Amino acid sequence: MKNQYWFKANKSGYGWHPANWKGWTILGLYVVFLIYSFIEIHLQSHSVSDTLIAFFPRFLLFSALLTIVTYLKGESITWGAKGKDQHKIP
Repeated sequence: MKNQYWFKANKSGYGWHPANWKGWTILGLYVVFLIYSFIEIHLQSHSVSDTLIAFFPRFLLFSALLTIVTYLKGESITWGAKGKDQHKIP
């Protein structure tokens, strides 16, 4: 069986997008965990600022985990059109 990427590199800019059902599943779980975590914190907090302050570390953790998975299971990232837009400086 051919080793397929779960995430494809964006053609312009930096980052990845899901390439198959495994990539979409990981992205869906990321969103579900963020929403669940926010609601759980919000129910225990007394103000909006308490909620956001408590949510921020979880947001960073989940985003770091998503970045690690996309890096490990995704295409390597290249800038531009793979060398087509590289200009020589005179």
